[in-house]
Amino acid sequence: MQIEKKPDKKVNFKYKFLSVLLIPLALLIKRIMAEYPEFTENVYSRGIYKIIMQPVSLLTGLIPISVAELALIILVIYIPIRLIYIIIRAVRKGEGILILRFFANLVLLGSLWFFVQVMVWNINYERLPYSDLAGINVQDSSLDELEALCRWLVDETNRLREQVPENQDGIMYVEGGYKSVLKRAYKGYDVLKQEYPFLGGKYGPPKPVLLSRLMSHTNIIGIYSCLTGEANIDIDIPEMSLASTVMHEMAHQRGFAREDEANYIAYKACMAHPDIDFKYSGTVMALQYSMNALYSESPERYFDIAVNYSPGYRRDLEAEREYWKHFQGVTREVADKMNDTYLKLNGQEDGVKSYGRMIDLLLAEYKGSYSKYMVQRSIPGDKN
Repeated sequence: MQIEKKPDKKVNFKYKFLSVLLIPLALLIKRIMAEYPEFTENVYSRGIYKIIMQPVSLLTGLIPISVAELALIILVIYIPIRLIYIIIRAVRKGEGILILRFFANLVLLGSLWFFVQVMVWNINYERLPYSDLAGINVQDSSLDELEALCRWLVDETNRLREQVPENQDGIMYVEGGYKSVLKRAYKGYDVLKQEYPFLGGKYGPPKPVLLSRLMSHTNIIGIYSCLTGEANIDIDIPEMSLASTVMHEMAHQRGFAREDEANYIAYKACMAHPDIDFKYSGTVMALQYSMNALYSESPERYFDIAVNYSPGYRRDLEAEREYWKHFQGVTREVADKMNDTYLKLNGQEDGVKSYGRMIDLLLAEYKGSYSKYMVQRSIPGDKN
């Protein structure tokens, strides 16, 4: 009788390391798609991506907690425990091959994750620019125009601030808290899709991150999980920024990967929303990015405008600053570096700095609104 020979696991596991080749393959496919943005837009972003992710998002949306966060927690707990078990077993049996086999499985898992993420999400970085889709003619703008934009946004912020409720400390708050924001968020996109159909679609609702306080230590206030189609929100942040953060992650959910574009879409969705707290949050976000850009060009002009902040907005701003003082440290620096690297790997060469590009869209689309705020200047050496 012939005895069937069992596969040699000591040899077979080595092939799992070859799965790392999926990484350059994914990057090659993404690079090819970058050469054909119109094809990527029409076939992938508006076709394949939506066909795959809408049902996935709706399915995971039936579960009230974040599936992605739960999976991450399980992996963070399981992998170290499993590694300790494998090491003990390898020492007892004198088989170091067990440790290599464990890491081979990690390489396989990591390579598959990277490949799938690129295939179902990262290719969206190569779609047509939002300005092309929305018909916005983005041009170079002068420093005077940036200043005028800031002045307009300050007036809008002050006007909206008068209409939002305050707590006993005079700080803006949302009636119903984060649950109310998450529940009402869809209304902004329901209005916006009437003008921009490519922002429509059926997706699961945004979800609160259970470990939000821990998440704040990373300086990341929202994460879109492309494998589960979930918009995950840090619900511990000041309520002034909550609505705009939700809308930002929902923009990612709709296939807009670039951070600067997601910011601008979030602003548009907030302004389209029927509720004042959303409009205020979106305007504050636009103001903060615009004022930061102005400060980098002309601190003098920045402070000249900042004195016009209303008392209410000043209190909100100070409360936000006090909140983030608690989260300075190594964890935040490491997370910032990782986020910066991730953005650069996906074609956003300025990394984290690319968030400021939303200002170009604001300057282009709202020129009629802020043009009356233009100040005639004649200062030697001023940048125009």
